[in-house]
Amino acid sequence: MTEMSETIDSSRLDKARGLMFGLALGDCLGAPFEDRTEVTHADVVAAENATEPLVHTDDTALALVLARHLAHRITEGNTRAGEYVDADVLAREFAETWEAEPWRGYGGGVTRSFRLIMSGTPWREAIRAVFPEGSFGNGGAMRVAPAALVGGDVREVVELARRSAEVTHAHADALHGAVCQAVAAHLALRLSPTDSARAREFVEPLREVLPTPLWREKLDLVVELCEREAEPGHAAEVLGNDVSASGSVPLALSSFLRHSGRPEEVIRFAILAGGDTDTVAAMAGALAGAHSGYTAFSPHVVGRLEAAERLHRCAERLA
Repeated sequence: MTEMSETIDSSRLDKARGLMFGLALGDCLGAPFEDRTEVTHADVVAAENATEPLVHTDDTALALVLARHLAHRITEGNTRAGEYVDADVLAREFAETWEAEPWRGYGGGVTRSFRLIMSGTPWREAIRAVFPEGSFGNGGAMRVAPAALVGGDVREVVELARRSAEVTHAHADALHGAVCQAVAAHLALRLSPTDSARAREFVEPLREVLPTPLWREKLDLVVELCEREAEPGHAAEVLGNDVSASGSVPLALSSFLRHSGRPEEVIRFAILAGGDTDTVAAMAGALAGAHSGYTAFSPHVVGRLEAAERLHRCAERLA
């Protein structure tokens, strides 16, 4: 434990660590099961109990970039939430991280965008060159959770989410997905670890920041599925489990609300739902960790994360 961590409120730090480690844990555990047609509860538990290091994908890699970016911008003396994100700098940092480790599982579209950015193309042109209408994928949402640690209120979190997402994902649905995930993380951070998240109450603030028929319908379905205690496969059929923001963020939210207070079960639910398991589990894990805190995770599992030291440092700086 560093001197910095000793000066931070322990509960705040525990939740900050929980958010960062939950994201990485969901990513690492979910990655081997992506698009597999048959996964059992025993398969996931076996992955948790294994001994080899847990290697992360682009989900965690880019979340760490965003976390470092936010921490650096704050220490520079920027005091307004909107100033915590310098889009030009962040786009370059994302692209440099891809170039250093392109094997982390980046999608083809964002790879082409990052290649253009590294060649000197402004990010606004680069992303439109690949997706003229803007990408509606979940890349902005998968990495956005650290924004919840620095936004003082919902309005600030919304602004940070949109600014951090738009450097790669300009489609409205992608931005809505990032906003949904960031605000959900903000709400989870403020929820006592001893209190379960009640689905109907939890989604009300989300409805206020997602004023489109599609997203409000998704939130209604999340509540309905939680109240019916739907199983992962059925939740995936109703909400989607693909790489789009609208087809993955609601499933991550449902995973969290279905098992709030039991972070391992949150991640297992997300993985058992199939499809884009690393990203859905990363988003669900971030919410679970923000709610329950770092100490709620198994030391054996979090101790295997290859990025553990960096996750600790980022959590301390943002806490």
